[in-house]
Amino acid sequence: MKKAVLYARVSSDEQERQGFSIPAQVKLLQDYARNNNIQIVKEFTESETAKKSGRKQFNAMVKFLKQSKDVNTILVEKTDRLYRNPSDYGLIDEGKFELHFVKEHEIINDEASSHQKFVHGLKVLMAKNFIDNLREETRKGLKEKAEEGIFPNRAPYGYKNVRNERGKSIIEVNQTTAPFIKRAFEIYSSGNISVKDTAAQLVKEGYSYRPYSPKITAGALEDMLKNPFYIGMFRFKGQLMQGTHTPLISNQLFMRVQSAFKKDNKPLYNKHKFLLGNFLTCGDCGCSIVGEIKKQKYIYYRCTWAYGKDKCKNHKYYKEHELLDRLGDAVKAVQLDKNIRQRILDAVVELNKQEQDFQSESLRRLNTEAEKIRNEIRAIYQDKLDGIISPERWQEENELRQERLIVLKARIEALDKSNQKFMDEINLTLELLENTYDKYLQVSDENKAELLKTLLSNCILKSGNLSWTYKKPFCYIAEKADFEKIYPGCDSNA
Repeated sequence: MKKAVLYARVSSDEQERQGFSIPAQVKLLQDYARNNNIQIVKEFTESETAKKSGRKQFNAMVKFLKQSKDVNTILVEKTDRLYRNPSDYGLIDEGKFELHFVKEHEIINDEASSHQKFVHGLKVLMAKNFIDNLREETRKGLKEKAEEGIFPNRAPYGYKNVRNERGKSIIEVNQTTAPFIKRAFEIYSSGNISVKDTAAQLVKEGYSYRPYSPKITAGALEDMLKNPFYIGMFRFKGQLMQGTHTPLISNQLFMRVQSAFKKDNKPLYNKHKFLLGNFLTCGDCGCSIVGEIKKQKYIYYRCTWAYGKDKCKNHKYYKEHELLDRLGDAVKAVQLDKNIRQRILDAVVELNKQEQDFQSESLRRLNTEAEKIRNEIRAIYQDKLDGIISPERWQEENELRQERLIVLKARIEALDKSNQKFMDEINLTLELLENTYDKYLQVSDENKAELLKTLLSNCILKSGNLSWTYKKPFCYIAEKADFEKIYPGCDSNA
C-alpha cells in the first residue's frame, strides 16, 4: 500500500472562522486515499496565507517527507492549495515528490510527461499572476480615489474618518486634536528650536498628544511636521496629490517649517541602476558581477573580487551591450511555433476556468467580510449613542474599521478586472514568445533585461563564457524534445 501525507489549507482567517474549508478538503482527500488504496500517515493543515513562502505546516511537511524513507507522496485538493508562489513550487520540486491533485484529476511524478510538467508549472505561475494582478488592480483603485482628492487610508492625527449624510466616507478636521498640530507648526517654524524641544514645549503649554501619552515622540512629531496633508495635499505612492480635505495650516507656515529642517538635511546620492545588477555571478570565485561607468557614459561589468583579486582569475571587463547580445541566445531558445503556442493557450483557457472558481470564492469571502465590518460600524455607533463607549473610543474604533473597509472595497472592485487582465497578459506573453528573439533585437536594453530576468536564473559568467538556468516552465519550452516525451530536468546551459 502506498503511503502519503495529506495537506489542506485555507487562504484566510475568515475562511477558517467559517469552519468549512479545511474539513471539506480533508474529507475529500481521505475518501480519495481510501478509494485508491493509499495510506495517509500524517495530516498537515493550516490557515495561514500562501502569498508568502515559509508557512509552518508546509515546511514541516516538506521536512517530514525528506526525512522519511518510505513516504514521498502528497495528497492535496488542487494546485493553489499546495502553493501559490514559485518559491514553494521550487521547494516541492527539489524533493522530487509525487503529487496528487485530487480535484484536478492530476498526478505529477517522475513519469509525468514534459507537457504535464509544463502545464503544472503554468498553474503555479497563473496562481502567482492572479495574486499580483489583484494587488495591482487594488492599488490602481486606491490611486483613482487618490486622484479624485480622496485620501485612501486612515486620516492622520488632527483629522478623523467619518461618513456624510449620503453615506460616503470623508475626512473632517478633528476639533480635539487639530490645535495640537497648529501649535506644533508655529513653535518649530521659528527655526531656533529642535524637534525634541518642540515636543517638550507643547506639553509645557498644556497641549496633550494622547490621554495616555501627553508628550509626542520626536520621530512622530517630525513626521507630522513634514506631512503635506496639513496644507490640503497628501502623498500617495510617491506622488503628491491635491486633497479635498480642509487644510489646518497655511502654505507659508508649512514652508517655513521645511526651511527649518534644511539645516539637518543631507543631499541623497542618486545611484545608477545597472540593468544586469544582481543578475550575474562570477563562475571563477562565486562573487557577484557588478556594473561600473567608465568615462561617464560607458557601462562595464566585472567581478567584485570580494575575496581578493588574487583569488579570482576573471579580471576582464565586459561591455553591457555585448552581454545583452550574448544573452540573446537564451531568448532564441524559447521561441514558440504556432502549434505549441496554441496547445499552451488551450491549456491556459482550461486552467483559467479553475481560477475563476477561486475568484468567485474570494469575492464571496471579501463581501462577507465587508458586510461584517459594516455591521460592526453600526454596532459601535449604537454603543456610542447608548453611552456604552465614549465618543473618543468610538472615534478610534470607527476609524480602524473605515480604513479596513476602504481597502476591502478596492479589492472587491479589483477582482472584476484582474481575471480579464490575466488572460490579456497570457495572450501577449504567448505572442511575445512566438517571435521572441526577433522582438528582443528590436526593444530597448531595459526591456531586454526585464525579459531576461523573467526567463532566467543562476546566470554565470566564467572565462568569458555565459551559462544560465531557465525558470520553470520556460525550461520545457527551451528543451527541443517533443512535449509528450519525458523531460528529466530544467537546466539548460549556453
